[in-house]
Amino acid sequence: MAQRVSAVDEVPARLAIRERLAASAERHSLLAAVAVWAVWLAAVLGVVIGGVKAGAIADPHHNWPHFGGALWPLFTWDFGWYRAVAIFGYPQGHGGPFYAFFPLWPLVLRASGAIPDWIAAFAAVVAASGAAFLGVAFSTPSGQGRRAALALACWPGSFMLVLAYPDVIALAAAVWAAALVLRGHPYLAASLAVVAAVARPTGFLIAIPLFFVARGVAARAAAAGAPLAAAAAVEIYFWQRSGDPRAFYHAQQLPIWRRNGPSRLSKWPGHLAHAFDVHALLLIAAAVVAVIVVVLVARWASRWYAATVAYACVVGALLLGAQTPQTRIESAVLALAVPVLGLLWWLGPRYRPWALFATAVIGVSFLSGTVTSFARQALFAFPVYWAVADGPRALRHPLVAVGAVAANIAFALTLAKYAP
Repeated sequence: MAQRVSAVDEVPARLAIRERLAASAERHSLLAAVAVWAVWLAAVLGVVIGGVKAGAIADPHHNWPHFGGALWPLFTWDFGWYRAVAIFGYPQGHGGPFYAFFPLWPLVLRASGAIPDWIAAFAAVVAASGAAFLGVAFSTPSGQGRRAALALACWPGSFMLVLAYPDVIALAAAVWAAALVLRGHPYLAASLAVVAAVARPTGFLIAIPLFFVARGVAARAAAAGAPLAAAAAVEIYFWQRSGDPRAFYHAQQLPIWRRNGPSRLSKWPGHLAHAFDVHALLLIAAAVVAVIVVVLVARWASRWYAATVAYACVVGALLLGAQTPQTRIESAVLALAVPVLGLLWWLGPRYRPWALFATAVIGVSFLSGTVTSFARQALFAFPVYWAVADGPRALRHPLVAVGAVAANIAFALTLAKYAP
């Protein structure tokens, strides 16, 4: 009888040991994510300061107030717009460019009080970037938090998370909403999803995975409904303030941003035609070589490798056709995001709600009418970092990481030259 009792007691004992081991592994993963964030933050600030001191990041035309000393590039471009909204508010009775910016960040700047708003903004983005790295690690379905944090750090354009913009707050809120809903806390997830929705125009898209992952009708309604309601409230406020029910969309269509709908697919053929006019012989020779290489790879390796080579060739042609360096950079990030997104779908049903969310984020950015700022906006599609963490080992090869870091550094040095 005693043997039977001990055998019965052994099951919960084993479960307790497994839970302790899992909790210990999670703590180590989070500590590793903190270390990754600290190294990443130091590296980004070092690149910015070093770039300014060396003259690689310069403001010869004095376009911006130099808040932050050598860190002034972090307060350029849209920071001025957010600051203007914080100071003057949204105009009463008519639309305009101010309505292109959601209200959370202006409220943060206005609430800085006696502290200069740029200092408050910098403190907020540093804290939020740490929360974002921890959230990406904590929410990773496979538990490979360290890998996911490394993927975020190496992702081209990740340095933009320390710009004085609300993007990093939206990302931090969304990843923690994901972490909480995956652990059975849909109502806490809903509150964070609201923060994402009032921080960035695409923030409401976090409702997609929250709806599918939350358990129970009430939990789904709260988790998915809260960000949708918050986004609707922002649009209603813009309507009441401006008198224009589509104030945000009309602001986005202004010549400053030219986000006037899905025109990218119609533009790229023109870019290719332009490239053919300028580099006709090069393109013909490259196309012949590419076809031969793809056929050989298909015979000697596999169709998957051949498809990868073919995709790389098409991307190369598109990049050659890009007519500005900024378009070329942003298109390269898009070309990287698409196959990683496909990998996310390939990982299986567990990842499908998150794959749908990431597809929506990237799709909205892609179809907005301009590829400008795609790299920054795509950072919100955080499940792509899970795909890198949980996908084939080749994605985490040291040479891939070195190339990604080099691309990030080169991209960061364009901060004052091209709008992020």
